[in-house]
Amino acid sequence: MKKDKEGYDLHILVCTNEKKHGGGCGPKGGQEIVDELKDWSKSGALSGKKVRINKSGCLGRCDEGIVCVAYANNEWVVEAKPSDVPEIEAWISKLAEKSE
Repeated sequence: MKKDKEGYDLHILVCTNEKKHGGGCGPKGGQEIVDELKDWSKSGALSGKKVRINKSGCLGRCDEGIVCVAYANNEWVVEAKPSDVPEIEAWISKLAEKSE
């Protein structure tokens, strides 16, 4: 095993889970949010900050979905919709600027 300190300034997880019997964040547009945030983060909008955007399985807050979390900052966005992507981008930018 090797420990590695290289990594990201910020890691964002977006739930894309689809429940077996319907529901979850996926059907509400979770993957759409992931795709838009990935495109945005790769566009250079974050001034050199290394931010990773990943889809995730259930984050345990289904009744508040679509759910996004900044790991390991423990900051959450809940009840998100694809139309909220500009606000999510602003949230990510603010968190990335705080990371040093």
